Amino acid sequence: MKQQIWIIAALALIGFSTLVLAQQSDFEVKERFRQMYEALKHEIDSARTKEEMAQLASRINGLESEFAEHRKLISGAFYPRTFESMITDLRDQHAVAQLKNTTIQEQGERIASLENQISILNTQIEGLNAEHEMLLAKLHSAQTSLAEQRELIKRLRDNLAAKDRLVHTLVDSIFLPFGKNLNTLSEVQKDALAKRLEKANIIARIADIAQDNITFLGSTKLEAKDYSTLVAQYDQFKNRWTGLKEKLTAAVAATPTSARGAKAQQAVAVASNNAEQVDAALTEWRSKLDASFWASLMNEFTSRNILIQPFNDGKSFSASIRSYVESAKNSSDESTRIFVDEIWIQRIDKDWRSALESESMLGKLEYASLDRLVSQLHKERFNWQIVFWIANVIAVILVGWWFLSRKPKATQQETVAAKSNA
Repeated sequence: MKQQIWIIAALALIGFSTLVLAQQSDFEVKERFRQMYEALKHEIDSARTKEEMAQLASRINGLESEFAEHRKLISGAFYPRTFESMITDLRDQHAVAQLKNTTIQEQGERIASLENQISILNTQIEGLNAEHEMLLAKLHSAQTSLAEQRELIKRLRDNLAAKDRLVHTLVDSIFLPFGKNLNTLSEVQKDALAKRLEKANIIARIADIAQDNITFLGSTKLEAKDYSTLVAQYDQFKNRWTGLKEKLTAAVAATPTSARGAKAQQAVAVASNNAEQVDAALTEWRSKLDASFWASLMNEFTSRNILIQPFNDGKSFSASIRSYVESAKNSSDESTRIFVDEIWIQRIDKDWRSALESESMLGKLEYASLDRLVSQLHKERFNWQIVFWIANVIAVILVGWWFLSRKPKATQQETVAAKSNA
């Protein structure tokens, strides 16, 4: 009996040891799979090169092959996830990371191209600055003829327009890699954007363009046809600046938290100050443009001795024209003819119309309304002339007809008389 008890105890011990060893083996399998799985997930997130991505794809396949015979054990240990779903998750994560890395590499190449473009644009802008100074110096020279002055004014105007386009192209090139929403940028992206803006000195460049236009208006004698382009350039510049102002200042202010401090605060203060300079320059630019525009337009009337109410903006110009037309409706003197034919038709409608139709000056609707009023004045004056000439023509026709209608009768009477005599 004693011997049987020892045998049973020995068998129980062996069975228990086997169970413990089996449990330990299952635990080791699960733990080793978990460690390899977590390591792969981490390495996939940190991989950056094509070689690393290729090695990770091979290791995922190796993990699947190594633990395929333990799929039931692993599925039970990580329930509700299964062995198959965990391997699929690794492959999905790898595919996303591979696409992301490919995109980053492409963006890197694109950014490098944009950096080269930015460098070229900066060089071109500096070249335009030098040309601008040279053209101004020539314009102020007493040796230039009137024809040369007109050509220099045109070149200066084109120079300013070209520099404006280049600066805004430069802005677009700087912002393009970062998308539209600056709030979603990473710390590294914000730092890169702030450095580019600081290096390009964008806001200061825009302020320089506004100041150059102020200098241009004060240094040149403009003609009516110049103002159409100048008004359009100002309106375009203002609209662009309005759209860029908040974006530029926000971008400079959006320095990463790691860079905050005295340097960051100084950069924001400089950007804010430069933005205020642009606003002030725009105000002065508008003031000088308006003063030159309306004074030159007023000269169209005063130089021909047409008495018209003074004006200095679109509203007062409209009131002045309406007042003159009203007073000239019942007038047929020479001044009305000059106003209609020589000033409005030959000068205002041909050379000033495009600038006046700008919404910042008069506007298309108001110009069309004034043009109709002047046209009515012209028709009234013209219709009297038509009546006069028509009356003269009718009189000539009637007289001619009277003579022609009487001539055959006289001839017939002479024939009858001759026959009687015979």
